[in-house]
Amino acid sequence: MSLRDSVQRDSDVLIIGAGHNGLVSACYLAQAGMSVTVVEASGSVGGMISTNPIFPEAPDHQINEGGIQASLFRSSGIEKDLGLAKYGFRQIIADPFHVHLDPEGPSLAFWHDPAKTVDELRYFSPRDARKYEEFVRQLDAAMDVAIPWMNGHPTRPGVKTMREVLPAALKRRKDLMPLSAFFTTSHREFIEERFDTPLLRAALASMPPFCWMTQDGTAWALIYIAMCHRTNSARFAGGTGALTNALAQHLLEHGGTIRVNSRVEELTTHGGTVTGVLLENGEELRAKTVLASCSPKATLARLLPDGILPEHLQRRAHAIPTNVLETTTLKIDVAVSGKLSLPRHTKWRKDGLDLCEPIVSWQTYEDHLDAWNSAVQRKYPENECFIGIVPSRLDPSQAPAGQDTFWLWSGIFPRNPDVAWETMRDAIGDKVLRECAQYYEGLDTMEINRRVMSAPELEERFNVPDGNVYHVEPVGMRFGPLRPAQGFGSYETPVPGLWITGAGTHPTGGISGLPGKNAAQAMIARARGGAIRRTRERLRG
Repeated sequence: MSLRDSVQRDSDVLIIGAGHNGLVSACYLAQAGMSVTVVEASGSVGGMISTNPIFPEAPDHQINEGGIQASLFRSSGIEKDLGLAKYGFRQIIADPFHVHLDPEGPSLAFWHDPAKTVDELRYFSPRDARKYEEFVRQLDAAMDVAIPWMNGHPTRPGVKTMREVLPAALKRRKDLMPLSAFFTTSHREFIEERFDTPLLRAALASMPPFCWMTQDGTAWALIYIAMCHRTNSARFAGGTGALTNALAQHLLEHGGTIRVNSRVEELTTHGGTVTGVLLENGEELRAKTVLASCSPKATLARLLPDGILPEHLQRRAHAIPTNVLETTTLKIDVAVSGKLSLPRHTKWRKDGLDLCEPIVSWQTYEDHLDAWNSAVQRKYPENECFIGIVPSRLDPSQAPAGQDTFWLWSGIFPRNPDVAWETMRDAIGDKVLRECAQYYEGLDTMEINRRVMSAPELEERFNVPDGNVYHVEPVGMRFGPLRPAQGFGSYETPVPGLWITGAGTHPTGGISGLPGKNAAQAMIARARGGAIRRTRERLRG
């Protein structure tokens, strides 16, 4: 089924952005009987989870252009709610979800079953094995609270949410109490207070590189590990874009419309109410409600005309943080003409695990500290810290037979470097991939082509201010009802007719679809409430 080219000028809901959150919202709304139009600036759906053949020399290598591995999505219920299996959608479990390598050959794997990780840790330190076992028990208690909260409304948690959260919190309060340190201590302090093993310390620094790890209140990032242990971690057959392709098919089957190559220039308003959008080509599309799944800062501070918001809220919208942590993404994709391997580390493990399947990292704990300190000082780290994956190993459909793709990502890279990124791009790409070739045998000799991206390219490719893949900086005070900013945390904005969703809204960015699902459910509830109210008024009349 192809995207519809027909123009639907009046819709119940017009959604800006055909990333996975925008399409999730669209599917729930269409399934509820609303007429839905989605407009997308790019030439295809997918947004930051697009999968495309980006190299002319390697047309059969499917490249995951943004995110790649999902854990929170597995708690969302979206696949079942929308019947995505019907459209060929399939998850591939990544277990272990992460392996950290010692340069000399040893490694430490993090499995869905934490007991298996504990068993591996005993080889390095019986004490740290006990400490990690205690830590993951505490993390599991946190999941009893966090998952219902993330699956609910940030400012109006429902009765079902409260029935799940409160008893769980009371029942496991002894395990939860130590985790109060998540919100007060630094990522560094939390790790150093509990663990000694260099491999474990390094792994815990590498898995959730969201915030400057020496700053108080950044330990919360370790919640990522809890999610992977609870829900498992997965990729999608055919690449991450398989999710948005399935969502698009669902939407079209339920009467929705998708308009690609349709960049929104401005939100149109009448009497202070948003009435639709003006496209870059001059075409105006009208709708009863506009739901923007793009960056909330772009929506509220650029697309919305000045003077619609009260002055204090307009100033607050302009201040939504997208470039205050001084760090950004380094993203490298490579098409490879043969099969990669990690022979030295595979030999050490002796368990047959293909190390090209999981996420892999190898930088030391000290490297991570130095990388953060360098990045926030606007300098390129001496040792870049990153993770690597061979996506085609778990899913061979992403490359021709006997060949691979390579995916690399770092979140510890200077956003405002003292030497221009354009000057350093090729040198950084060469340096990082040379290092990778010391672990991934064949990466240097079998490279067909590569793409090296940081903030400028990410901003252009994905239409996100400052190239921020989270839409809003992942700082501790920008979650729940404060995401993206106070007064804008309810999906429904203070401007009549305008709602927001996407990575910049509750609960977070990454591959989850929960912002899209939560926003759609809130909108459906509001519509039903209005229908009930109108019925009561007619009966009274």
